[in-house]
Amino acid sequence: MLKRILVAVDGSDHAHKSLEQALILAENMKQPASLLIVHVNPAISMNEPALGVDLEARIAEEGQHIIEPVTRQLSGRDIAYETLLIAGDPVNEICRVARERECGMIVMGTGGKGMLAEMIVGSVSHGVLKHAGCPVLTVK
Repeated sequence: MLKRILVAVDGSDHAHKSLEQALILAENMKQPASLLIVHVNPAISMNEPALGVDLEARIAEEGQHIIEPVTRQLSGRDIAYETLLIAGDPVNEICRVARERECGMIVMGTGGKGMLAEMIVGSVSHGVLKHAGCPVLTVK
């Protein structure tokens, strides 16, 4: 039985659609699954931080701007959820959190890139599909 669904969000329209699909899936189960909403801020490599800039505060602020619409979308729905803001490599972090929190499924949007662009720069959804230890539902 599916107890927890990880939903990866990044503020895109695809992420918004993937959250809606995860909600529908969770609500239509005999015992609704809980959602773990995850936003991963990509790791930033800087040799010298900019003067007067609190990088951690800026990252947290960006994460809150992405999570706020998510919580609005979840309000009024009878689904238990938790939000998690983390920093790091999105593919590794999504797969790690799904494994550690025993998620039975990952739901995420696709970036909508063409095949050539994906081959050159890769994509988070493609990386998660390759490395996840559970089923992955991608939403376009």
